[in-house]
Amino acid sequence: MKIWTQIKNIYNVSPWHAAFTYPISYIFIAYVFVGIFGAVSASLNFEYTFLIYISIFLMFSTYLTPIWVFVGLIVSNKKKPYVLSLIIGLGLLFILFYVVNLATVNLEVK
Repeated sequence: MKIWTQIKNIYNVSPWHAAFTYPISYIFIAYVFVGIFGAVSASLNFEYTFLIYISIFLMFSTYLTPIWVFVGLIVSNKKKPYVLSLIIGLGLLFILFYVVNLATVNLEVK
């Protein structure tokens, strides 16, 4: 149970960091590595496919950051940072989807 206590301490000691800083920094760092692995793989003529697989895994793992925030919402004593993080993050995602939909509506072949 020591591991569970450490996890709860991450969420309780600094809830604003756990709700905003850690997920956002993970997304930025993951995409930097995606770019590095993609560039190295491209420079090697895509012979080493495991670099592409690592890049794809990192790219899709960034979509799991809301799970981190949901766990914080459940585990932490302070709920406001996690609710705000979910509202802002998911709201920005829906706005992005809406803008992409508006921008691509005239691109369909008739």
